[in-house]
Amino acid sequence: MKKLITLMFVFTLFSGQLVAQTKKELKQEKAQKEYEALKTLINLKEYVFDATWISTSRGRRINISAGSNSIIVKQDSTKAAMQFFGEVYSLRSTSGEGVAFDNVMENYQVKFDDKKRRISISFNVKNKSETYGVFISVNKTGYAYVDIYSNNKSNVTYDGNLSAIKKE
Repeated sequence: MKKLITLMFVFTLFSGQLVAQTKKELKQEKAQKEYEALKTLINLKEYVFDATWISTSRGRRINISAGSNSIIVKQDSTKAAMQFFGEVYSLRSTSGEGVAFDNVMENYQVKFDDKKRRISISFNVKNKSETYGVFISVNKTGYAYVDIYSNNKSNVTYDGNLSAIKKE
């Protein structure tokens, strides 16, 4: 009887570890699938970045989730309408415009770090009076940081989520 109780106790211990391992493996498998789906979106150039926060060059962090602040990448074109809080260096820039462009991308580059499950994207785009450098860092869950540099404005950083373009 004592052997049976000991055996049941040992079995209970090991079965708990097996279930925990399985849960961990399932979580890793899910994260890998999410990362692969992100890679596919980015390779197809069919995604949208929706900003929820903006950080200015002076260290201010502002919640902008209530507005429509997005960058849409579709094939070789990109379109953005983003709020801007920062300094304007040139009178040629229309300060009421924020960060806005709707044009063909130039120098589109993507780097995948499969080990850390991080993706880096960069491209340039022009509007009427400005040239923007856009740098996007995406983690395995789709959370992204976007740094935008302009020839007429101070740099600004947005963070939010990168996802598939919603079909209407």
